[in-house]
Amino acid sequence: MTTRRISHARGRGSLNHNNRNHIYKNVDPSRTKDNIYYAKESLDEAYQKCFGQALENYNAKQKRADRKIEDYYTHLFGNAGKDTVATSSNKEKSFYEIVLGIGDKNTCAVGSADGELAAKILDEYAKGFQERNPNFYVFNSVLHLDEKTPHLHIDYVPIADNYKNGMAVRNSQSVALQQMGFGKNKNSINEWRMQERKILRELCQQYGLEIAEETKGRGKTYTPDEYKKIRDETKEEMKTDPDIMDELRAEVEGELLSEQQHLVDDIAKHKGEVTDLQAQKNTLKNELDSIEGKRMTLETVKGYTATPSKLNKANVVIPLTQYDNLKKTAIEGATNSRQQKDMRDRKKALDDRDQALNGKEGELEGKEKNLDNKLKKANSETQRYKQLYNQERDSTSDLLSQLTHQKSEAKRWEGNYNNLYRQHVQLKRSKGLEI
Repeated sequence: MTTRRISHARGRGSLNHNNRNHIYKNVDPSRTKDNIYYAKESLDEAYQKCFGQALENYNAKQKRADRKIEDYYTHLFGNAGKDTVATSSNKEKSFYEIVLGIGDKNTCAVGSADGELAAKILDEYAKGFQERNPNFYVFNSVLHLDEKTPHLHIDYVPIADNYKNGMAVRNSQSVALQQMGFGKNKNSINEWRMQERKILRELCQQYGLEIAEETKGRGKTYTPDEYKKIRDETKEEMKTDPDIMDELRAEVEGELLSEQQHLVDDIAKHKGEVTDLQAQKNTLKNELDSIEGKRMTLETVKGYTATPSKLNKANVVIPLTQYDNLKKTAIEGATNSRQQKDMRDRKKALDDRDQALNGKEGELEGKEKNLDNKLKKANSETQRYKQLYNQERDSTSDLLSQLTHQKSEAKRWEGNYNNLYRQHVQLKRSKGLEI
């Protein structure tokens, strides 16, 4: 019996629930004809339950309206849709998903005895997930029994609490892991994943399923002997199950296309920001041009020299209206100088942000190009394996044809031998010889 890897799974450690104030739900599975649901809520409902009270408390403390948060999801992810995973500017995701299965269609197919056992194990695993992970709020959890093998989907929102500034409860995977006892190092997510895998393996052992050792995952290296062994095993599996390449290709393409779409969305978002910045820069430039015109007028006025009075050379006599105009121009000039400095500072900040966005856009385009190359490489590998499979199939067909021909020849020679033997017996008998 073999087990599939836990895709995007997270593990758990020792917990202390005494001070937890999060939402707990009594797991009461509801079963349809083909599926078992443990939780079935919308993402809106989940965010309201997880962060609604904290958002209300935060807004109540704000004296300025512009500091209030109208909607926490929009605050983090903008106008991103809620049917797929969205990513915020600080790399937090709107929700996380894990997919678990035991065996494959050859060992734990739906409807088989081992398939029923695998479904029972996944059912028990799902019922204990929320209690084991109090900082992961499960809003959607379903065990599918309508495909080739039983498999479990769990969607959750990470909850981190006890923040002293801002909202007291927030979406944060890293802090949620830390509060569940995994520390705040980069390896905490792997420790959580390993612990969850351990729980699944222990459940399998309790029900008498033998689980094969896990193979190395993505990002690990293989020795040449390990690689050859895996390659040969894959070729043998392809011979017995031609559909496996289509399944692998669909899985790889799905992951790559999903990541590519996220990058495309990010690029489009940053292009929109660049366009807005450019419009702001143009507005600032017009304002600077206007201020510069007023400054030139002020310089002209400063250069004005009145004609000294013939009666009193110590004073300058000018009309009252001209004096009022000079005073007004001087005040506007001082104000315009301050505005000009502020505009230049704003323009410099916008230029810096524009440059940073351009750099990020280039980085995203590079990642998108890299994903395209990976996708092409995956397609190329798929075609190569298909070609190898076809060659092996043709070779097998040729061997079967040769074997059939050899059997036919052997039968023909056996018939010739029997005829000759009968003729020999008849000849001996005709001459009165004993046989």
